[in-house]
Parts: sequence; structure tokens; C-alpha cells
Amino acid sequence: MARININEFSAQAGGLASRANQVRTDPAVVKAAQDAWVDLKDARSSCAVLAREANAAWQRTRASGPNATAYQAYSAPDPIQDRPTVVAP
Repeated sequence: MARININEFSAQAGGLASRANQVRTDPAVVKAAQDAWVDLKDARSSCAVLAREANAAWQRTRASGPNATAYQAYSAPDPIQDRPTVVAP
């Protein structure tokens, strides 16, 4: 069984930690990370607006009757229901 050389292992680990810190503090990496964080916050905000608008549109269409110009394979119940009223046994 091979033995681990502790001195070599420690030197490699220290070198890797030093290199990781150099990469982490590189100005281009820092700027890219800041830009990505701003983009994530903007995306979160945009997704929240999308969810609110989709919910509002859903509520608006719920209150209105069937669209006369849209194709319907069957006559829609009046008023439009979101959930079935009968649960199959």
C-alpha cells in the first residue's frame, strides 16, 4: 500500500489554496461576479412581475365569459370554473 507523503500533500494543498485565492480576488472575476449578482436580482424581480401579471390575467379571464372567437370543442360551463365540482370515487 502506498503511503502519503505529508510534506508533499501539505505543499500541494497550500499551493492550491493560494491559487484559488488569486483567482477569487482577480479583478475580472470580481467584476463578473458582481455583474452576475445584479443580473440575478434583476431576474428575480422580473420573475416576480411575471408571476403577478400571469395571476392577474388568470383572474381577469376567470370573471369573463367564453371567448366568442376562440375554438371550443364543447360549450364551457357558465360561470367558468377553475376546479371540478365532483370528485370521482
